[in-house]
Amino acid sequence: MRSRSLILGAVLLLGLAGCDKKDDAAEAALPPVDFVEQPAASAGGACILWDYAFIQSKIGLKFEVAASDQVDDTSTCVVQMISTDYPDLALSVVESTQADAKLFNSDLKPEKATTLKGLGKAGYRLNTAASGQHGPVIEIGWLSEAKQLQTLRFTFAKTAKAADVTAMNNKLLTLAKAMDTTAG
Repeated sequence: MRSRSLILGAVLLLGLAGCDKKDDAAEAALPPVDFVEQPAASAGGACILWDYAFIQSKIGLKFEVAASDQVDDTSTCVVQMISTDYPDLALSVVESTQADAKLFNSDLKPEKATTLKGLGKAGYRLNTAASGQHGPVIEIGWLSEAKQLQTLRFTFAKTAKAADVTAMNNKLLTLAKAMDTTAG
């Protein structure tokens, strides 16, 4: 009886080893998977306003994936790198508003934000400290000439340095100015 169990066990082990070899051969026969970068605009929503080269030309970072959403008249887009969660860059656009510059500055600009000149009809910048799993955040919001509310939000990795934040403030403003829509 004991020899029968040993033989049965040996056959089972050889059978399993053979299955592994067949799986290895099947895996080896599969072609490599190629990553095909889709344009940011293919995500829809506010992403139709962006492409990765445009963003890179303004802020110096290459993003690779985009996602969007639409709720009522507000459209959003977030772009990220494949290899990491942060940094990320988000855009929010409210299709139209009756707000004017005075209302924007009194009711829509966050309390601790700095007023920005030269961006749309009214604009602000708000820098916040690192929190949770991410680093500092820069938010630039503005009332465009086309009466849209637009917001850019750049979230840094936890390892960001103060000099990175300072440099990105100017780059993000350059991006916002390039995106400012005119009446039309």
